[in-house]
Amino acid sequence: MAIAKTIQPDQDHTHPVVELRVRATPDQLSVLRALATTVAIHEDFDLDSIADIKLAMDEICTQLIVRATPDAVLVCRLQYLDGTLRVAVSSTTTTLDSLGERSFAWHVLTALTDSIDLKQDPDPASSGFATTMEFTKVKNGLIL
Repeated sequence: MAIAKTIQPDQDHTHPVVELRVRATPDQLSVLRALATTVAIHEDFDLDSIADIKLAMDEICTQLIVRATPDAVLVCRLQYLDGTLRVAVSSTTTTLDSLGERSFAWHVLTALTDSIDLKQDPDPASSGFATTMEFTKVKNGLIL
């Protein structure tokens, strides 16, 4: 089941963040793709960019799901700011591994997005790693 989270009162309402937490399981991919697509449509991205965002979200979530610890949660945060959609997806993964620049997935994400980043830190609570993959997509490919 997906859990919706509202904007906290102390957050900046001029640049709201959409956050969704779901189980780190493959059956949640359609929900995450739909979320990314909806935000991109709302912010008036062109059809090619919307397709890129949807595929990038699918690739990142898949990479995290296959590496997720048992009972892990995916936390997806999307924010549109200054003509750029910023997407961060986090979960707890089992190993510190090759999600990086030499992987095929990284090359796919590089082709679909304007920037991609990976952060992994030890998570003592789960004996795994707190892993976050982030990407940006600039509206209409223009840098403002």
